[in-house]
Amino acid sequence: MAREQITLYTAKVCPYAQRTEIALAEVGAPFKRYEINLENKPEWYAPKVNRASKVPAIAYGGPDVAPENPSPESTKLAESLILVEFIGDLYPSSNIVPADPVLRAKARFFIE
Repeated sequence: MAREQITLYTAKVCPYAQRTEIALAEVGAPFKRYEINLENKPEWYAPKVNRASKVPAIAYGGPDVAPENPSPESTKLAESLILVEFIGDLYPSSNIVPADPVLRAKARFFIE
């Protein structure tokens, strides 16, 4: 099944961003990685990717463009727990987010 392109906006020093990057690696998702300097964030980041100006964030879908020029056609998502569940939903056979409600609740607790 063809998937939309994924661009991950991340920072090596951020454990929340690492959580999302680990999930992407675990499912084997192809993605572009763009490092955000948390001390000197690009001016375009907040208005074009994440209004809260935090990492991690994902641009999902839209045309394949340079990460520093995200397409308005792509969907922007943020917050690591939401992103991990989103990745699990994109790759259900990976089982990183269990289908069983009890196991899913336990996984949410573990992720948190």
